[in-house]
Amino acid sequence: MRPLCTLWLVCLCSLGLALTACGRPKPPPTAYDPALIDLVRDAEAEHQDREASRPAARPTAPQAESECTRDTSQCPVGWICWDSWFCRVGYDQCSAAGDKRCHKTCVDTADCPGEMPVCRDVTIFKGSERGTTERICVEHGA
Repeated sequence: MRPLCTLWLVCLCSLGLALTACGRPKPPPTAYDPALIDLVRDAEAEHQDREASRPAARPTAPQAESECTRDTSQCPVGWICWDSWFCRVGYDQCSAAGDKRCHKTCVDTADCPGEMPVCRDVTIFKGSERGTTERICVEHGA
């Protein structure tokens, strides 16, 4: 019986609050200064025009204090550590590839920063014969 009474009390209070909120008068549309509204619209239009005419900033490579590794990459989101190890099954030695630096992932050369201006496919191996192909920005296209 007690939970039912509590439920009714909560419902009645909620209904009472809702009805009092509906009865509040709203400011009329003429309460706002038309000159101020026009000023804000003009400022917003100018801001959008400035943003549209600003040249797109090319991303820059992160300044790493030390080299990155495939296990503990210090690269920011959208960048990948080019630390590749090709290991053939049945052999004791692995071949290292990559420069252990952060490289920006890209779709084409326009995505690349000035320090690494070319977008190309590289295969990154992680200690096996199977690698994954990534498109990254590099210093040269070879």
